Amino acid sequence: MFGKDLAKYTFTEQCEEVKDLHLEDGTKKIFLNMTSKNGSKDLISLLQYMKETDIDNPEIIVKDERIVELDQIVREVKESEEWEAVKMNILEVGVKRGLEQGLERGLEQGEELFASLTERLISDDRVEDLKQAAKDKKLRSKLYQEYGLVKTKKK
Repeated sequence: MFGKDLAKYTFTEQCEEVKDLHLEDGTKKIFLNMTSKNGSKDLISLLQYMKETDIDNPEIIVKDERIVELDQIVREVKESEEWEAVKMNILEVGVKRGLEQGLERGLEQGEELFASLTERLISDDRVEDLKQAAKDKKLRSKLYQEYGLVKTKKK
């Protein structure tokens, strides 16, 4: 992050047009880098805890009461029924989206496949086969294989 491998970068508001003119409203932007080990031991320990959420992480040098208390809170939340409900809800939403996207992609692929078969059958003057294939799934499958549009299923 920022090419300096620091654990913490602090930025304050400054006027771009006038170098020495600072906003002086007390606001700061702080960026934390969880991969760096260059910073105070307290900060590095906190960042390593946040990265792994495991108090037994050997990278945590200082196990002060704040990190221990944070770990207790995190464990309580993870073990709570509410958290389980939230996780399940997130999982359900993810599965639903995945199914919707899969269905959409499957329909698109099916349309493309049938369009390719249609073009080939018309090009080969096999209009009657096309009419039958539109109604007969087994014939359609046989024609897909005949034209090399799908791979043969192995049993």
